[in-house]
Amino acid sequence: MKRLSLLGLVLVAGLGSGLSQPNSAAAVGICKCDNAKGFETSCLPICKEANEKTSFFRPAVYFGDDPKVNSDQTPLNGTSMKFLYMSRPTRQGMESFRQFLENSRTKAETEYRKMKQAYLRGHVGPEEFVEAEKQRDEAVVNYQHGMRAYLNTPSPR
Repeated sequence: MKRLSLLGLVLVAGLGSGLSQPNSAAAVGICKCDNAKGFETSCLPICKEANEKTSFFRPAVYFGDDPKVNSDQTPLNGTSMKFLYMSRPTRQGMESFRQFLENSRTKAETEYRKMKQAYLRGHVGPEEFVEAEKQRDEAVVNYQHGMRAYLNTPSPR
């Protein structure tokens, strides 16, 4: 009987650790290297590497734990991710990036639905609703660009 309860405890602990993995996506951010306001100092080497071979500025995926880069509330907005650069990702980094994209897109969709409900109830005007719709559309397009970069980047074995 004790052996069964110990086995159950091990299974529950294993399942619990699997449920906490979505937080690993927090170790990913987007360095918006083309931002007119400048960018974080931790993005400087990545942005330099991303932009040295092109004649234009492009965003880069940040695989690090700088809270300033990782705490962007709207990471899929503000810059086009059409030419997204990924610098030497690991397998876990690639999975974290995919989770990051999924979580960010879901958050953008949720915010849009909240704004739509507020608009239908008369709490916000049409201008705010149109702006929320544009934000959601930009996030979805950048999500698609990010997924294209994810699928086309070979991950290390």
